[in-house]
Amino acid sequence: MPALPASSRSARGPIDPTTLLTAVPALLGFLPERSIIVVAFASDRGISATMRHDLALDDAGNPTRELESVLEGLGTITHSYGVEEVVAVVADDRYPADSAPYRRVLEIADRHFDAIGGVAAGFVLSAFDAGAAWSVVWCPDGQTWSVDVLDDRGGILDDPQTSPTAIAEAVRSGRRILTRRSEMRAMLEPVDGECSAARPGRDCDGCGSRAAVAPRRPLSDAQLLDLVIGSVADGRRPLPCSEIALLEQAVRRPRVRDAALALAVTDLRDHAESAWRELIRRLAGPGRAAAATLLAHLHYIGGEGAYAGVALDVALESDPEAKLAELLDGCLRSGVRPTRLWEMIDGSYATARELGVGMPEITRRAAG
Repeated sequence: MPALPASSRSARGPIDPTTLLTAVPALLGFLPERSIIVVAFASDRGISATMRHDLALDDAGNPTRELESVLEGLGTITHSYGVEEVVAVVADDRYPADSAPYRRVLEIADRHFDAIGGVAAGFVLSAFDAGAAWSVVWCPDGQTWSVDVLDDRGGILDDPQTSPTAIAEAVRSGRRILTRRSEMRAMLEPVDGECSAARPGRDCDGCGSRAAVAPRRPLSDAQLLDLVIGSVADGRRPLPCSEIALLEQAVRRPRVRDAALALAVTDLRDHAESAWRELIRRLAGPGRAAAATLLAHLHYIGGEGAYAGVALDVALESDPEAKLAELLDGCLRSGVRPTRLWEMIDGSYATARELGVGMPEITRRAAG
């Protein structure tokens, strides 16, 4: 799945290959394995997009039709971004670096990126580990505008966990680079013993059955949105089961959910992320899907494509009919920039005004 566009400081000259390769895991949020990564450069030599997909090879080492289709799609995406140049990175441990399967993948990629001049350079390494060897195996023109390969056709990777990009990202988001994409999924796995409308008959620890925690009268959308904002702002974790039950009602109401999307760009962003994660782990079915959609949107508009993709997987597995999750998933896979999601934010504030609920002001305009 493509990662979202990720900006970087522009460089005065071509980037050192070791610096670029060591930064790739921080740009993605995890250490990619058996992957092809496409890094797109803008006119200022800053990185405008970082995209990754599984390196799907058949038993003979040939790219699968799915991989060829993905490369075609990535070529379309980068052309739409108006990038100046792309380089490709193959991270795979199945063959020697300078082997036919990897050259074949890069040749196919070069063809699909023809609209922007093809693949300027292709790197191969077995893994994104400190001390891993990298090699240039594709560079038709002998040099590139974005990466300095004239002097270095091979080298040793620095530690991705301590790269300047990783440190900057840790300061910005408080997250370390995950060793596996599966770690992102593990952070959203259900916990046992929780109540949800999708788990009838279960008892909640310390609060009895759902009947005991359900409100006597249905709450209005305005009341539920007030509840969401208050619960997120309070930041208490874990939430009592009675509050989980009410929040489940809230996020399943389309107007409440749509308004709550705006929390992703306010000072409550971090509290909102924590709340959506807790709901995902303690709910099932449509409630879990709605919370996962809120989390996916929060990551998407913040440029964290890998996290957004995992949350959308959870949303659509929990409720295949989740329309907003389906829409966001299509946008993510098509490479739609996070800035396009600001149209939804405008709608979120409009919905809150219709409900007569005051939302926190926007403080993270740069998030997308």
